[in-house]
Amino acid sequence: MAGLAGVRVVDFGHQIAGPVAALLLAEAGADVVHVDAPDAARAPGPIDPYVNRSKRRITLDLRHAADRATAHDLVARADVLVENFRPGVMDRLGLGPGAVRAANERLVYLSLPGFAGDDPKAPLAAWEGVIQTAVAGYRPLSEHWDPSGRKKATVADPTAPLFTPITTASNFGALMGAVSVVMALIARERTGRGQQIQIPLAEVFTEAYSTMLGMRVYENPLMGDSHLLSDLTYRCSDGGLIDLSPYSKFVIPLLAAAGVAEEWERQGLVDIAGRGFSMEHRDRAMEMFAELVRSRPAAWWDEVAAAAEMPVSMVRTPAQWVATDHARESGAVLTLDDPVAGPLVMPGRSFDLGLEPPPPRPRHLPDSDREDLLAEMLTELRTELRGLGPATGSRGSHGSDGSGAAGSGAARPGGRRSVDLPLEGYTALDVSQAVAGPTAARVLADFGADVVKVGNPVPAVTDGIVGQLHRGKRTILMDARSSAGGGLLGDLIRDTDALVTNFTWKSQARYGIDYERTSGINPGLVHCSITAYGRRGPWAHRRGYENQCNAATGMSWRYGARFGWTLYQPTPINDADTGILGAYAVAVALYARLRGAGGQAVGASLVQGSTFHQAVHLIAEAQDPTGAGAGPDTLRNEYGANALYRFYAGSDTWFFVAATPPDLPALAGLVGLERSEDPDGWRDPGGALADQLAARFATRPAAHWVEVLTGAGLGAHVVVAIDDAVEYLHGRGVVYFERGPHGADIARPGIGRWLSETPPVVGANPGAVGSQAIEILTGLGLTEPEMKQLAEDKVLCLPDGLPQLNRLT
Repeated sequence: MAGLAGVRVVDFGHQIAGPVAALLLAEAGADVVHVDAPDAARAPGPIDPYVNRSKRRITLDLRHAADRATAHDLVARADVLVENFRPGVMDRLGLGPGAVRAANERLVYLSLPGFAGDDPKAPLAAWEGVIQTAVAGYRPLSEHWDPSGRKKATVADPTAPLFTPITTASNFGALMGAVSVVMALIARERTGRGQQIQIPLAEVFTEAYSTMLGMRVYENPLMGDSHLLSDLTYRCSDGGLIDLSPYSKFVIPLLAAAGVAEEWERQGLVDIAGRGFSMEHRDRAMEMFAELVRSRPAAWWDEVAAAAEMPVSMVRTPAQWVATDHARESGAVLTLDDPVAGPLVMPGRSFDLGLEPPPPRPRHLPDSDREDLLAEMLTELRTELRGLGPATGSRGSHGSDGSGAAGSGAARPGGRRSVDLPLEGYTALDVSQAVAGPTAARVLADFGADVVKVGNPVPAVTDGIVGQLHRGKRTILMDARSSAGGGLLGDLIRDTDALVTNFTWKSQARYGIDYERTSGINPGLVHCSITAYGRRGPWAHRRGYENQCNAATGMSWRYGARFGWTLYQPTPINDADTGILGAYAVAVALYARLRGAGGQAVGASLVQGSTFHQAVHLIAEAQDPTGAGAGPDTLRNEYGANALYRFYAGSDTWFFVAATPPDLPALAGLVGLERSEDPDGWRDPGGALADQLAARFATRPAAHWVEVLTGAGLGAHVVVAIDDAVEYLHGRGVVYFERGPHGADIARPGIGRWLSETPPVVGANPGAVGSQAIEILTGLGLTEPEMKQLAEDKVLCLPDGLPQLNRLT
C-alpha cells in the first residue's frame, strides 16, 4: 500500500494546527473526514480551500445528541482522531480520549491544545500571538540571527518585540502532530493498541528554536575563518536584493562568474585554487564585494549563481515565487479548481513520497459528503451485525511479517507485544550536514531508531553542531569516497532501514549514497533526500541554505520588506520544519513498508518548508491578488496584524492582545474607550483605534492590563525574555540543559513525552562526532588491527585521533 492508504482519520480541528495536521495525513494517503461546526460551515473562511482540501466533510452540531451519536459512529470506525480544542472541551462533549478509546482501543487520539491541561496557562485564550509571546517567539530586532537585517532594517522601536506573520507555533504543532500519529500507528502494528497524543503548541515551539536556543551570541554566529563576507544580503543595481552564503568556497566561484576573481587574486584578496582569502584584507574585500553586487541587477546574479551552482538567490516576493516555473514543476505550489473560488494557486504537498498517494484534490464544501458517509456507516454496521467482520479500526491496518522490509527492523511480529518506542529495532544512517538533515535523523532517534551519524573526517566539512542535533545517535568519521570507506558505508547501508542525506544530487552520486546505488544494495531501504529546491524542476540542481530558500520563496521579503530590508525569522525555522517533514516522510514510508510496500525514495525541500510556513497567507492572497484588503498580510506593521491583534506598550513593558471584532465593545468597556464609529477601524494596526488603545494601555503596567483582559476571556500575555521562556519550558519538560564546551550549562530544545504509551525520549549527547567509531566498526566485524590500518590510511578517524572542531555551540 502507498503511504497511509486505508487509514481513517476524523478531523475535528479548527483554525490551523488541527486541520493542517489532518491535511498532512490526508496527503500521505489517509481517508480524512473533516467535521465542521455549523458556524464554520456557514462561513468557511479564506484558508479553508487549503486546510480542508483532500478531505471529505460532514457538518455536525456536537451540542445535539443525534449529531454526537453520528460523531461517535465515525470515531468508532476510525484509526485516528485529530482535535485542537482547549483541554476539557472534547470531554464535555463526550468525545474525550477516555470515552472514545474505551469503544475503540486501536484509536490514535491526537490533541493539539495551545497549553497543556496541567499547565497554569491552560485557561488562557490560546491565540497564536498569545502562545508565541509566552515562549519568546517574537523577539526584538537586536536578537534576530540575521546579521544584515539587524543592521539595515528600520523599525520604530528596536527594543520592541517584532511581530512576524508566520504562524510558527501552529505550524510546528501540525508537523509534530502528524509525525507522532504515524509513529503511534507504527507502534500499533506491534501492540495492537492505539494511544493518546497531546502536543501543546506552546511546548512544541521548542522545535522552532532549532540551534539558536543554545547560541546567545547574536552578532553573526555564522561568522568564522572560512567566511569571506559578514553580510548575507546585498542590494543590487535595480534596487533588488540577493541572499548568499558567505563561505569563501562559494563566494570565489561567484567572483569568477562575474569576471573579477583573477583581478582580486592579483590584489592578494583571494586564492582561487585554494578557495581561500586574506584575513588581513577581508574588510576591503567585503566593501569591494558590496560594490560589485551593486553593479548588476538581482536577476543577473540569480542566473549566474544558478549556472555556477552556488547558493545565491534573488529575494522574491511571495507572488513572484508562486509564478516561477520551478515552484510549479517542483510541486511546491499547485493549482486546484476550487468549487467556490475557481482555479487557486496554493502550496503543494509539503513532502515527497516515491510511492505517491493520489494527488491533492480540491476541497469539498461543508456537509457535501454526508450522504456517502452515513451510507458507509450503515453498510459497515450491517456487516458487523451479520458477523462478517469487525467494524472498528482501520480497513488496511493489520499485523505484518515484514515482507519487503529490510535491515534490523525487518522482523515485525503480527501478535501483540509491548514496545517502549515506536522505532525500537529500526536503524537509520545520517549522512547529512548543517541542520535540516541532522534534524530529520534526530527525530527518528527521538522515537527510538538506532541512528548512526556518518561524517567526513576533513574538519572543514565536518558537522560541528552537536547539541540537540545529534542526541541519541552514534557517530563515526569516514571518507566515503575512498574504496575502503565506500565499502564500509555499503555494509552499513545493507543493514539499515532508512538513510537520511541533504547533499545535492551530484554529491550523493559522488559519495555513492544516491537512491539508485543504495536501493541496489538494499531494496527495502527508505532513502530520504532533504534538498534546497526539490527533486524536480529547473532549480533542482541548485545549492541553497535556509537563507537562500526563504529569499527565493518570498518568506524573508514577507517579514522584512516593509522595514526597508528583508529579514529571516528570529530563529531558523525553515531548517527545522524541513527536517521534520523529512522525518514524517520516512515514518510514512516505514509504515507502508510494514504493510507490504518495499523501499522507496522520500524527502522534503527547503522551498517546500518555506512555502508550508506561508501557506495560510498564500491561499488568502490567492483569493485577493490585488492586495485590496482581504489578504491577512496587507496592513501588518511591526506590532501586529490589526488593532485587535498586536503588541501594545504598558507603562513598563510590552504585552500582546488578541481579540476579534465581536469582542470590541467589551474591550472598549474594559479600557475606557468610546465605541468607534468606524466598523472597519480594527483592521489597521496603525490606525485611529490602535492609537486610542495604545494611549490607554500606556497609563498602567502591562501585567494590570493582561489581568483585566484575560479575566474577561480575551487573549493577552506579557512579553517575556528568552531566559524566562527557557525556564517555563524547562518546567514543562521540553527544554533540557547540558554542559557546554566551556563549562557552562547550555539550554537545548528537547521533546515532550507527548505519547501516552510510547513517548519519545531525549537521547544522550554523543560527544565529538566520531566518538562511537570503534563500537560501530566492531558491529561490522572489523578487528582492532584492521581499524588502525584504516585510520593510518586516512579512511576513518578513531576516537583517539579526532580532528579539532570549531564548535558553534
